[in-house]
Amino acid sequence: MVEVDIKAVHKELDIIQDVIKRMADNSFKVKAWMMSIFGFVVALAKAGFLSKLDAGKGLPMWYVAVFLMITVAVFWYLDAFFLHTERLFRNLYKWTVKYRPLTDKYLYDLNTFKREVNGETVDIAKQTESTFRMAFSQTLWPFYILPFALGVTMLFV
Repeated sequence: MVEVDIKAVHKELDIIQDVIKRMADNSFKVKAWMMSIFGFVVALAKAGFLSKLDAGKGLPMWYVAVFLMITVAVFWYLDAFFLHTERLFRNLYKWTVKYRPLTDKYLYDLNTFKREVNGETVDIAKQTESTFRMAFSQTLWPFYILPFALGVTMLFV
């Protein structure tokens, strides 16, 4: 058993918690930006402003629908990425709590997710679901599917 300074452990855990908080905040901001852009474009389309563009010919509604679907898809991916990264660092936090009393190796290392302690290898990244799977988690898909479906519906109306 290795003697690790308790202050160093607390500092390492604080750093990991800060990353987790930052990822959660980024996820919230992504949702806010997506809803703002989506609402703004839909409001412009409903008000008829977009029909006055393109030298008086009007902007086809399918352009708006495709733009909205791409916007939702991009923000959906970003949100899934931030959720994936947040869960990755939550697993790193769990590793640190469990294994820090056994080793001082990887102290303050937030980039190595495959770690070895006493001959046991732990792959923290493999314990976390992929970004694609995160996109369809219970917290994300219900939020993004409705605006995406509205964009698809606008293609056929």
